[in-house]
Amino acid sequence: MTTLTARWFRCPRPLPHAALRLFCLPYAGAGAGVFHPWPAALAPGVEVVGVQLPGRENRIVEPAEIDLTELAAAVADAAAADSRPYALYGHSLGARLGFEVIRSLRRTGAPLPVRLYAGAARAPHLSGSDTFDGLSRVSDDELVARVVAGGGVPEAVAGEPELLELLLPTLRADFAWLDDYVYQPEPPLPVPIVAFAGTLDRAVSTEQMAAWEQHTTAGFVLHHVDGGHFFLQDRLPDLAPLLSADLVAAGGEL
Repeated sequence: MTTLTARWFRCPRPLPHAALRLFCLPYAGAGAGVFHPWPAALAPGVEVVGVQLPGRENRIVEPAEIDLTELAAAVADAAAADSRPYALYGHSLGARLGFEVIRSLRRTGAPLPVRLYAGAARAPHLSGSDTFDGLSRVSDDELVARVVAGGGVPEAVAGEPELLELLLPTLRADFAWLDDYVYQPEPPLPVPIVAFAGTLDRAVSTEQMAAWEQHTTAGFVLHHVDGGHFFLQDRLPDLAPLLSADLVAAGGEL
């Protein structure tokens, strides 16, 4: 990988002969490390690549602001350097980022993924009463209280004030990106979208997840996972078979 892609991606288990790569975008405040358990859970022919946003883990010394243009360029660079098909999984904030990355790739003529997987994120054209709207503009105490109340951080973190304090700059930057986001209508994507909704998610409703259907001309599926907003971690044994089955369909026999 080039220097650009090396900064943006973390591959916990390199599989150079895998048939397909899955680039995974994390939720607000998180880093690529949340996807480290995924290689062992998914189909063996999938190489899992965590997207490392700035300001976290090995990029902790960088400002946490998200540069969508650079992120899209990194994905395009990685796709151009490897002929294997790839897919994008984004969770919460990551799903919105993944959607905009694909639209950017389409505008520049870069190779598109074979799937967009959207987990626990309302469709990008929807606005209004999201549990986490406006969080970048409130005090630290209110930000933490609302994120915890809405299930916006894992329980293990919510109970550790020191961890929350360390997360604050990154959370604020991530929610600033979401608060500043303005959906611009474009033609639907020529990429199938598979959405995953947590049945106990307090932040995102099934209806908000179902609305992703209007953003693709290539097919849409909505799966329900018996869990809350962080089913990608709490209910990985339930999510992984659904994801693996679709990845096999997307990339052929893996």
